[in-house]
Amino acid sequence: MTDTSNTKDILSDPKNGNKTYLTIIVILLISSIGFGYLYYQETKKIKEVIVELNSTNTEKENINNQLNDMLIQYDALETNNEELNEKLLNERAKIEEMIAELKKVKSNSAWKINNYKKELQTLRDIMKSYIVQIDSLNTQNIVLTAENIKVKTQYNNQIVENRSLSNQNSSLSEIVDVAKVLKAKSILAEPINKKSKLTKKIAKVDKVKVCFTITENDVAPLGSRNVYLRIARPDKLIISDSEEQLFSFEGNNIVYTSAREVDYQRKDLNVCIYWKKNQELIPGTYYVDLFIDGRNIGTSTFFLK
Repeated sequence: MTDTSNTKDILSDPKNGNKTYLTIIVILLISSIGFGYLYYQETKKIKEVIVELNSTNTEKENINNQLNDMLIQYDALETNNEELNEKLLNERAKIEEMIAELKKVKSNSAWKINNYKKELQTLRDIMKSYIVQIDSLNTQNIVLTAENIKVKTQYNNQIVENRSLSNQNSSLSEIVDVAKVLKAKSILAEPINKKSKLTKKIAKVDKVKVCFTITENDVAPLGSRNVYLRIARPDKLIISDSEEQLFSFEGNNIVYTSAREVDYQRKDLNVCIYWKKNQELIPGTYYVDLFIDGRNIGTSTFFLK
């Protein structure tokens, strides 16, 4: 009886009643916040799943597009090499098979999509290697079928336009080296016919005759040495009988047209070098260069029509 009486007294007390109501409200508020947070977390997870599915669908579509692009690129690759053509067909078949398999992959299979991305990169690398091989084969074919042998190493076009060494700034040691360099004067380049007569007509040219004088030089080394002749066509291609005809110039090996050995005794030396026509010529101005000891010693020109 005492406990019931006390309970009634507490509830009948306005202050106690207010506290009770406030406690209930706080409990309900905390519960609402808890349920709200749980609802937010579940909603967030659902959105993340949707985003992930959308991303996977996008990746799948992107891979499919790239595979189709690779098929188009394989269709454009051309080569006369049968073995390489067979490899290209095999790789193309792999891509078509991969496209068919990709269509069966479910949108929520992110793991499989990632595997296809890795495989796509491998296929792309393989295709790049085939492109390099085809480019190399095409380049070799162009070289083999060309009418003229091109220069194998770099040859500065400025040398053709300006071969004078007098404008170079040199150190004292370089000046001494320049003093030893032989030079040519009275260079006369003439296309001649079978009767050794001068001719300007391409059809009648039998040889090109280049005569010159190696000038006296008191400090140049004595003895035998080779004189190299280079004849450049109007299109700047060097006339040469073989791509093995090479000599050293400024650290590079370059082709020459003709050569002759001479015995230099520090006196004016008259020399003639001939080139026998064995290939088609074109009309225009031809450039003639002479080299001794790896240096350009003189230049001239002649014209054909």
